[in-house]
Order: sequence, then structure tokens, then C-alpha cells
Amino acid sequence: MKIHLVNPAFPDTFWGFRHVREYGYRYAMANLALPTVAALTPREHDVTIRDENVAPLDFDVAADLIGITGFNIQSARMFEIAAEFRRRGKTVVMGGPYASLCPEDCAPHADHLIVGEAERTWPRFLADFAAGRAERRYVETEKVDLALSPTPRWDLLDFKHYGRIPVQTTRGCPFDCEFCDVIVYLGRKVRQKSPDRIAAELEAVYPHVHAAGRDSIFFADDNFIGSKAHARAVCRRLIELNRGFPRPLRFSTQVTINLAQDKELLELMAEAGFHSVFIGIETPKTENLLEVHKVQNTRRDLIADIKMIQSYGIFVWAGMIVGFDHDGPEAFREQLDFINESDIPISMTGMLNAPANTPLWHRLKKEGRLLEGYQYRDQADTNIVPKLMGKEELRAGYVRLMNDLYSYENYGKRLCGTLAAIRRPPTKRRKKFSAQHAAYNLQRLWTLLRYYLLTGSRERRRYFFRVLRQIAKTNPAYLKEALWHLALHKHFYRYSRILAERLDLDPNHAPWAMQEGLARAKGA
Repeated sequence: MKIHLVNPAFPDTFWGFRHVREYGYRYAMANLALPTVAALTPREHDVTIRDENVAPLDFDVAADLIGITGFNIQSARMFEIAAEFRRRGKTVVMGGPYASLCPEDCAPHADHLIVGEAERTWPRFLADFAAGRAERRYVETEKVDLALSPTPRWDLLDFKHYGRIPVQTTRGCPFDCEFCDVIVYLGRKVRQKSPDRIAAELEAVYPHVHAAGRDSIFFADDNFIGSKAHARAVCRRLIELNRGFPRPLRFSTQVTINLAQDKELLELMAEAGFHSVFIGIETPKTENLLEVHKVQNTRRDLIADIKMIQSYGIFVWAGMIVGFDHDGPEAFREQLDFINESDIPISMTGMLNAPANTPLWHRLKKEGRLLEGYQYRDQADTNIVPKLMGKEELRAGYVRLMNDLYSYENYGKRLCGTLAAIRRPPTKRRKKFSAQHAAYNLQRLWTLLRYYLLTGSRERRRYFFRVLRQIAKTNPAYLKEALWHLALHKHFYRYSRILAERLDLDPNHAPWAMQEGLARAKGA
């Protein structure tokens, strides 16, 4: 049987880094689900994968079965793709996060559904399908043992298309954030792969990563430090593993802010090669954090904790949200001040949304504050009715906040602030020369220099040289990481302006401080 697995295109978002694809890849990160599902497929079947984010779909592909995955923001495209394949007589099965969280939405668009984790249900579905007795829906009611999850079929991906490759060490998160769909889909109990199993997966993926001139692995865990004891054991194994590679791997992942409390783990992560972590900080307002049950962020000084993590040479990227029930118009300035003061260079700031079937979704539905028929458009949108602002006021304030965050001045100050906070010298690792890596890095460097120097924008050139001087003064040992953050700025700068153009706002509006000064002057 021929099986064709499809990852639909994402809309343009902060996460996709679509506006820096000239740096040598077509999409920021590969999809982990489809190579894993391919590995779950018995070898007598022929499996192919198509990621629409890097190549157009072939609706005439010779296949007996089409498998489609996707997150909620991909749902509209999932349904379009399914309709086109079914119109051509293909059988479609849907699975993944959206099909698991919203099976009733997906059911009319697919012939079969895989609801929940697929390690046990996918092989059973294939056996039934081949025998002509497949059911409409296969539901996993338990959380699977990760020992059942195979090493993904990396041979089915072209690694040159991606900036980072995902590997998973755990599933689940022990916390109880009201807006998070992870705990609904994957549970609060942290399930783990053994350090040796993780090392084996990295050894399997390494030849593909190395051949493509890449070195960046993203641990796609819901919370890498959900079990700190396990995280320490994994880091020790990574340190040992990296010593044996011709060129060591570099790692990034998602953690919670309580990482700052564990200096042993911070040192192990730095030694293992972690260069950045994503942390869901959400908001500086304690009332908001308590409202959505994110109590772990209320127990310490957030800025001090961020600085502690940065001091180990680990760049902090943050998830921030505006539109909580205690957020009025002042929230935008509060967020800007907090992010600037904490020197977080990249803040994935968004408007509060209520993912389907989360506790937040159920609460707002009960309160009559969910928008009916909502369809994701871009990051300046939400499916909720805000409490202390109108929706358009929230959207406009959010877009202005994003343009302030990614102004040349603010971004440059935060990047240099991170470098100034670093106290740990980078771990020195021997690297064997690689023509693929040299070509990839030179191409990225040339693209960076061309963007900042061969431009008609004097502001952009001045910003580039100003930041370079600051890097040389503060921490030249981290030059490579700093240059990559300079490269990424183009994406955030451009996307913020696209959002402003869609709302017919001036992206070069007066900064918040200037606005307040004008208001005070008028009041006087």
C-alpha cells in the first residue's frame, strides 16, 4: 500500500521565519509527527512525506491513503487539502493536535480520524484499512509509553530545507495553565525517553544533519525540565555524546522559569550546548498569572530569573500575551517596559486566544465571550471577547507594541543587554572542518552583510554598526549567536510592519513614552 503523509502550509507567523528564508532554508523547522508516523508504518507499505511549507503539493500523487496532520492554525488549509484529495478519489485520514482536540470539526473533512497519540492506533488502523474493515474513528484513551515511539524516518526528509530539526525527549507538562492545550492533548504527567534512547535518536539523525551543513537540534518537549532529574541525566549524556561527534550539535528547547533556581542544571545545559530556551512568561502582572493558574511564575522575581539564565550564555526567548482579563490599555506599555528591562531579544508576543477544549475555552464559552465562527487570520487576532478593552483596541495596541518591540533601537539594546549579562565563557569544542558547514555559514554571513550594508536605509546601516560595536565591547565570544539574532531581526521587523499595514496603522508611530509625554503636556 502507498501512503502519502502531508503537513499543510502554515500561515505567515512569527514562528515560521518566512522573511529570512534567504538564510539557507525554506522553513524554520521540520515537522516531527510525520517522520514518526512513517516509522510506525510497517515496512511492507511505501511511505512518502510532503511538507507544503517547503514544496508544493502533488494532488495527483500515486497513493492509496493520504494522511494529514496539523495544528489549529493550519486547520483551514487541512480542510482545503483534504477536500481536493477526496475530490480526486483519494481516501483521507486526519490526525495530530487539531484532529485530537477538535475531532467533530475534522470529521466531515476526512474519511478516518486518529484521535490522540498514534503509537498504538496508527498500526491498528493500517491493518484494518488493508483488510477493508477500517473504522471511522480510532481514539487513544491512554497516554502511551514513549518506549513505543520509534526513531523517526529521517531518510524521508530533505534536511537542506530546514533550519532546525526536532527531537523529543519527553511529553506532557506538570503545570496547569488555563490557556494551554498541551495538558488536554498530552497530559500533566511527564513521560520520558531514557538518556540512552535520546542519544540513539541523535546518533541516527546526526548524519543527515551533518550532510546538510546543519548543527541545530530543537528538543520539541512541552517542558524539557518537567522532570529536572531527567533533564540533568539527559544533559550529561549529551555532553558525552557531543564529544564523539566531528562537529558538536547545538540545542534549544522549551522550559519553565524555574530553571533559574537550578544552577547545576543551568551549568549542565550550557556545557551540553544549549544556546537558547523558550520560556512562557506571558505577562508581568501577577493578577493575570493567578487568573490563568500560572502560579509558577508568581513565586520569584521574573527579571532576576531571566538574568540568571542569560548569565550562563543561554539566550532567553519569551512567550508573552496581551488581552488577559486584568489587561487594560496600560498593558501594552507594561509589556514593552518589562521585555526591554529583561533584555529578552525575541519575544513571541501574541493576543490571548482560547484553544478549543482548554479550560480557558470552557470558561469563556460559559461567560459568552467566545467568538462564533472564528477563523485564524494572523497574530493580530483572537477568538475571545476581551474584558477591559474592545477587540479593535486590543488589536491596534498589540500591533503598535510589536512595532515598538522590534524597532532597531529597542531590539539592539535588548540583544546587547543579553550579551552584557553573560558571565560564563562559551564551552570550547573541537570542530572538524566540514565543507557543507563552511558553505552554509558563509552563505548566511554574506546574506546578513548584504541586508545590512547594501541597503538604501541609513538607519539600518547605523543600527548594524552600533550593535556590532556594542558586541565587541560586551561579549565578542558570543559573536556568532549575536549575528544570528541580528539576522532574525529582519523577520520580526518585517512581520510587525505587515500587521500594521493590514490594520492601516503607522508602524513608525510615536513611542509609548512620547505618547505619554504629549498626553501630559495636553493635560497641563
